[in-house]
Amino acid sequence: MRVPTVAVLTLAGLGLAVGGCASTEPGASGPTTGTTTGSAAPEPTVSGTASGCMVGTWRTTEVSGRAASAAASGSISGGSGATVTISPNGQVRADFSGMRPLSFTAEVGGNAVAGSATYGGQGTATIKATATNAGTTTAAPAAPATPPGPAAGPTATAAGPSATVTATATPPAPAAEEGTWEPVGAIDWSALRVTLELTEPLRARLLDNAPIGDYIDDAANQSGQAIETDPILGAGAYSCQGSTLTLKGDADNDGLTWTLTKI
Repeated sequence: MRVPTVAVLTLAGLGLAVGGCASTEPGASGPTTGTTTGSAAPEPTVSGTASGCMVGTWRTTEVSGRAASAAASGSISGGSGATVTISPNGQVRADFSGMRPLSFTAEVGGNAVAGSATYGGQGTATIKATATNAGTTTAAPAAPATPPGPAAGPTATAAGPSATVTATATPPAPAAEEGTWEPVGAIDWSALRVTLELTEPLRARLLDNAPIGDYIDDAANQSGQAIETDPILGAGAYSCQGSTLTLKGDADNDGLTWTLTKI
């Protein structure tokens, strides 16, 4: 399951409490040691499936999330420019190299918190997508028939066959398909990195281009899993219609919502 969106809102209270984790100097980085549990390559024998509507190459146009808890509330936005390629057999490659930062603003214990998270590199996985609705198409109503024109004159006679008027139907509009999305086997995070910065209440870089596999292991000590440590490729829910694909943190909307357009 993906990290809840509300976790990012407790970043200052948790991350800054860890001695040596944050620095006000640009370029300072958090710990990057430990066993990487998120960097194992996907098993070569696993197989998955992808719905036909999601197959292709996509680019993120928006990443968003709002959440609240007893300790914090706030929102996350930004994140355009990442590309996701999905194959019919369920193989997925998420390339974050062109992605713009995710910006977050929050109130934690009455204090304003703001900052950004930037993903870089790539992640790969094999996924299984299961549709939960039929995704049927809905035919648009046919255009009304055009009535025949008036007779040429009072003395005209209808010598030939009567004219046939044909109505032109509007092509059916595809309905949105919705379903669940989950990885099959391990996700390969070995090439994915993350930079995490605060701008309020002080300027600090908590993570500086750190391997996300190391971040997964050290999340509890650094910031209570402040951001999604399995962006896009973790289990969640999807909706696709035409040239738009939406990926959610999970079926009950916990986590970020990624909106993508086909390219």
